[in-house]
Order: sequence, then structure tokens, then C-alpha cells
Amino acid sequence: METTTLQKINNLIKDLPDYLAEELLEYVEFLVYKFHKDENLSDEQKRVILRGLEDIKYGRTHIEPEK
Repeated sequence: METTTLQKINNLIKDLPDYLAEELLEYVEFLVYKFHKDENLSDEQKRVILRGLEDIKYGRTHIEPEK
């Protein structure tokens, strides 16, 4: 039987020492915060961000001409 991603994560967490489990908790809380923060973006804001990430990926830059 193939294990799900959450099952794999759970199995890995069981073996962590307490001090690393606490660090993992902080990271997971950050991911939850980041997820909810992004939910508040409009579709237009998300589109602009994705376009910017694509520009970065392909080395496209937008340089303002000097005045």
C-alpha cells in the first residue's frame, strides 16, 4: 500500500528529537501563515506576481530609463 504524503511526514516527525520538532512547528506555522496571507490577494495581484516570477525565471528585466 502506498503511503500518502501526510503519512510520510508523520512518520518522519516521530523520529525527530524534541528541539527539532519545535523548530518544525515554527516552520509549519509559517507555511500556514503564508498560505492564508496569499489567500487575500486578488486574482490580478496573483497574476502580476506569477508574471514577475516567470520574468525572473527567464531572465527578463524591466529597467526604468535614467532621467
